Amino acid sequence: MKNKKGFIRIVEAVIAIVIIMGAVLFLISKQPENVDISDEIHEKQRYIFDVIANNEDMRNQIINGNLNSVNSFARTNIPNSLDFKINVCNVEDICNEGTPNDRDIYVSETIISSSLTNYPGTSKKLRFFVWAK
Repeated sequence: MKNKKGFIRIVEAVIAIVIIMGAVLFLISKQPENVDISDEIHEKQRYIFDVIANNEDMRNQIINGNLNSVNSFARTNIPNSLDFKINVCNVEDICNEGTPNDRDIYVSETIISSSLTNYPGTSKKLRFFVWAK
């Protein structure tokens, strides 16, 4: 019966290690995962650009500087957890006004040109900024 104290100490140590490991695993599992949503956002931006590029009415509105229908179309295709800004400028210009400086911003751009019959030779750059609210 001399080894009874040693056996109890070993059992106590094993129980303490199990409790500590359980607490560490619990805390690690509670940390939020950083989900990369950039691929999903760029896919939505590309879809919106494809629809705009194939819609002559929207293209003409962009050439004229009217973004009402483009903004409403984008709002229906972007989740409510995200905010966006669409800028139109000349092809040579940099257009990034109206975007926040304190967030991760996902940007895509495309060139919009008119048809040969309406506004020949006119092209605009359409920049699409998306960020989390």
